[in-house]
Amino acid sequence: MVHPKCGGTKWYTKRVPTRHHRIQVTEDPELTSALRTAAPHLPSGLPRSQQIRELAIVGAQSLASAPRGEPERRALLDSLAETFDDPAAAGVDWDVLRESKQLAWPAR
Repeated sequence: MVHPKCGGTKWYTKRVPTRHHRIQVTEDPELTSALRTAAPHLPSGLPRSQQIRELAIVGAQSLASAPRGEPERRALLDSLAETFDDPAAAGVDWDVLRESKQLAWPAR
């Protein structure tokens, strides 16, 4: 950019605001909808770029904590089923459970 007063090159800023890479994102209808949905959950007054940053971070956390795939789910269910085969190994005292049930809900 040529500065009108001195005729030399002048940048729009004296220092670079960040050393991190920037990402250009097109605000298509899906992103607009996501931003509208997220707005009540984000701090008010955030610039659009920070809203998108928050969505990306929360979205990544959500994906990371998403339910496991079928093999992992099946292994967890099998492990749970094994505790019913040998409740003592799982630390379950069925007599105490029966007694507490009778105390909490006595038969009439």
